[in-house]
Amino acid sequence: MEEDKYIIENILAGNTNGYRQLVHKYQGPVFRIVLKIVGNNEDAREVTQDVFVKTYESLYQYNNKYKFFSWLYRIAINNALMYMKQKNKYIPIDKIQNQMVDNVESNKSEETRDRFLNQSINMLPEKYKSVILLKYYAGLSYTEIAETTGIPEKKVKSRLFDARKLLKDHLLKINFFSLAS
Repeated sequence: MEEDKYIIENILAGNTNGYRQLVHKYQGPVFRIVLKIVGNNEDAREVTQDVFVKTYESLYQYNNKYKFFSWLYRIAINNALMYMKQKNKYIPIDKIQNQMVDNVESNKSEETRDRFLNQSINMLPEKYKSVILLKYYAGLSYTEIAETTGIPEKKVKSRLFDARKLLKDHLLKINFFSLAS
């Protein structure tokens, strides 16, 4: 955290080469979280690149009282969700459910289970999807999720509880758990 602050201070003082260090350090985690939201590598690369450009342009707005990666992840999630809205890639829930139910019997591979799980996560409302992605895909703690999303830690726990319940209910409807056997 201190290293990031030092790099950012140098960038803001005119040493723009330091930004490469931040990109190198955070490119992988940002790409993974964006990929979980947008669903394919090409779009994820595009959004990730855009995230780092926007972050660089907004670096002067960063408040060094907070962790840099929390601020960066918030930008990444917001950009990925915005990208999805602009591309109209949200599939209606009934269409996802029908696709998933039709395919459950045909292929029980691990890849299919992963696809069903990802589709189920994507059908969650944004406020639940973002906390699930940050907790289970980015590996952030409750405190880090609170910093990233700008909501209180108690609210993070509540949203995670609700998100897991919604996800479980949906997965039970499509017989997802029978795929594991």
